[in-house]
Amino acid sequence: MIMIKGNEMIENNETITTDTEGIYMRNYQDTLVERCFGFDNRTFTMNVYQYAHNPMELYEANQNQPRLNIMNYANTDLGEVAHYKGIPMRLRWNPVIREMMMTGNYRIRYRGGSKPQYGFVRNQHNTLAEYADTFAIYPK
Repeated sequence: MIMIKGNEMIENNETITTDTEGIYMRNYQDTLVERCFGFDNRTFTMNVYQYAHNPMELYEANQNQPRLNIMNYANTDLGEVAHYKGIPMRLRWNPVIREMMMTGNYRIRYRGGSKPQYGFVRNQHNTLAEYADTFAIYPK
């Protein structure tokens, strides 16, 4: 079982420091696994990112978190599509966010820069949850 307390994840009585409060950051090269793909009667192998955390465990571990006032992150910019933006990753597993995602009317986009200490180099508008600093909520 995984328990999250502040900026630490406690797993089997071990304390692991995380940057995103809930998702243990790994070296990016360790996240890649080989996958075979087929196309036009040919197959090829690529290294692809493998999602390693269990969102249901993270939601369960954070179910006692104080309810987030989502209106603090409401987007007031005209011409922007996101309803809410700049939400810190420590709030990703909040019950309010879970309820929004359960409606099926929203999607999340993770935001953040590269994390060279983990070997993760990527555009800040196209990052993975594991390496994100904030996230935005968009309508589907």
